[in-house]
Amino acid sequence: MMKRVWALLLTLAVAWPVSAKTTYVVGVQSFSQYYPYSAYSNRNYSGFNRELLDMFANEYHYRFVYKALPLRRLYHRFVEGAVDLKYPDSPDWSPDIKKKVRVTYSDPVVSYTDGVMVIDQHYGRPLDEFRFLGVVAGFTPHPYQSRISAGKIRVDESYQYDSLLMKVISGRVDGGYANIDVAQFYLDQMGLKKGSVKFDDTLPHVKGTRHLSTIHYPKLIKEFNQFLADNQAKITELKARYGLE
Repeated sequence: MMKRVWALLLTLAVAWPVSAKTTYVVGVQSFSQYYPYSAYSNRNYSGFNRELLDMFANEYHYRFVYKALPLRRLYHRFVEGAVDLKYPDSPDWSPDIKKKVRVTYSDPVVSYTDGVMVIDQHYGRPLDEFRFLGVVAGFTPHPYQSRISAGKIRVDESYQYDSLLMKVISGRVDGGYANIDVAQFYLDQMGLKKGSVKFDDTLPHVKGTRHLSTIHYPKLIKEFNQFLADNQAKITELKARYGLE
């Protein structure tokens, strides 16, 4: 009798391993101002990113713990295995840090554009007239790096989007390099007249897509891709609520 009981327990243990991982640490950016995508304040992570990932976790019965870190440290912790997933991510971001590991990326979640915000009267001004470029600390203005390295453009860092945009408005910088969706959100929050500060698409800018990534759990990426395909209407509604795309 006892042998049959032990055999049954062994069968159950194989079928439903008690050590099966259902809690995952998601590495996210610790920016306090990155709405509508995200914001991290008082140890709380919120915004479109959080709602989307929570929707996925709930559907697949996972528990996500969000670990917010400064951008460069986040990449190092991701490569070291201290976080299981990273969002957002892209094959184009920090390839030097990720070159020794194999990263699996999901299908695209949202598209983005990073470029220079300028006051209306400076729209279309030649790049050669740019001397001071404002950026948010932690972001790298890749299209301008060669001119920065050559000393043709000086960088002025801000820690908040509203501070960066105020420098653009006051003329302390010639333009501010930013994600245009995020910049527009904070311009609206500041109550500025529509178009008084705008994205200058005549200047160098970057377009791309955001993805969920992992090094050790490609099965989750496969499930996330299925989640994106199965929930297109819900995700479109979520994007609309946050003013994305």
